[in-house]
Amino acid sequence: MTRILVIRRGGLGDTLLTAPLLRALRRQHDGAEVHLAGTREFCDVLSAYGIVDAAHSAEDFLLWIPDRARQRLASFDLVIGDEPDCVQHAFDLKSHVSGTPYALQLARQIGCEPAWPADCQLLPPRATAASGAMVVAPGSGGVEKCWPAEHWLALAHRFHAQGYDLQVVIGPVEIERADPRAWSWPSNTHFVVEQEPVRLAKVLEGARAFVGNDSGTTHLAAMLAVPTVAIFVATDASVWAPVGAHVQVAGNVGQLPNVNEVASSAALAWGG
Repeated sequence: MTRILVIRRGGLGDTLLTAPLLRALRRQHDGAEVHLAGTREFCDVLSAYGIVDAAHSAEDFLLWIPDRARQRLASFDLVIGDEPDCVQHAFDLKSHVSGTPYALQLARQIGCEPAWPADCQLLPPRATAASGAMVVAPGSGGVEKCWPAEHWLALAHRFHAQGYDLQVVIGPVEIERADPRAWSWPSNTHFVVEQEPVRLAKVLEGARAFVGNDSGTTHLAAMLAVPTVAIFVATDASVWAPVGAHVQVAGNVGQLPNVNEVASSAALAWGG
């Protein structure tokens, strides 16, 4: 059996964007065993949904010591990744062009052509609407990617007025920066705090809909077939936005969407 290892270090979004590549590799190498190494808790998400056969921490391969790394990688027939000194095919992670989703560009770097956009999904499209809460995620790894707090609160109060339950996803970055739990949320708001990614995925699976900034959590929601609004204020949506018929994008580089625009995108995403 062919054993393939893909190494992709980085955040949750970086890891999730390897999914189309991983699926395309599996088809190219029929019957191959596919492994993913990176930040282990993020790789575990793709393992939990069957995208890879095994997840690893990239630290276990000692990539900072190329000779030792090559010894540890020798059990794989093909190694692809972000460490040029230790792999057969290396990514150029800084190379991308506007107008094409990054996940597709990454796969094409090594000669893979994913089934687009189906290979981006962890779960199939929903047959019926879910009855869970509206989930919002006001944070992101970069503060410049974040929609203003007052906009989030105005949107949340609209959902409250429509009778929806509200869940707010809060990660460690948001807690360190300016904990959103201190904001003036509606009275029916519940907080999902610092969930491990696989556990967070299970929470998101039951969401009625999701609104978030350009972040790994937003990609995760979209990949789980949750009707999603992705808010972009500082990055190129044509490259970094999640994809799918259930996804709506509000804003773009330097184009801060207002609450009405996001609410309209929400109505298109889930008919609300």
